[in-house]
Amino acid sequence: MKRNNLIFLSVVIFIVVAALILFGKLSQRPNEKTSAEFSLSPTEQVLQRDLSIDYPQSPKAVVKYYAQLSQAMYDEQNTDEQIKRLAHQSRRLFDSELYNNQTDEDYLARLMREIENYKKDGRKIMSFSLSAATDVEYQKTDDGEYATLYCNYSMQKEGAIYSDKEHFILRKDGEGHWKILGWQNR
Repeated sequence: MKRNNLIFLSVVIFIVVAALILFGKLSQRPNEKTSAEFSLSPTEQVLQRDLSIDYPQSPKAVVKYYAQLSQAMYDEQNTDEQIKRLAHQSRRLFDSELYNNQTDEDYLARLMREIENYKKDGRKIMSFSLSAATDVEYQKTDDGEYATLYCNYSMQKEGAIYSDKEHFILRKDGEGHWKILGWQNR
């Protein structure tokens, strides 16, 4: 009788251990519905930044964030409301001189036309890269502190990949924030 009890006890222990292992494995798997509910689109991720408390600290960081916003702006999945929020966020990076060159409405209208042209041409921003930190040029004048650097965008148009290089000029404002004064294609 003792042998039967020992076999029975061994089987019960085996079943309990197997159940615990199985339960542990199942509880470690992420719930697909839950993770999908909490995943943000690239556009929503880039819009999460609160510039009033987390403003980029260097010219390179400002241009990087601007490039992230630009890449998100041209995402075909965006709604008009998302594009409006992206436009607002990007204008917060502009120097007052650049900002005052056009109204929010004019900027948004121009941006919407440009996004529509990108869609028609089958263009997309694939990625971007910035000048190395050592390649950022600084200059002080009577008018303020300036920085210049390059951002190289990898673009796709109808399956072909090409490069678009932009030269950015930034100026430090009264609060010590680097703001985009302008840019041009090179």
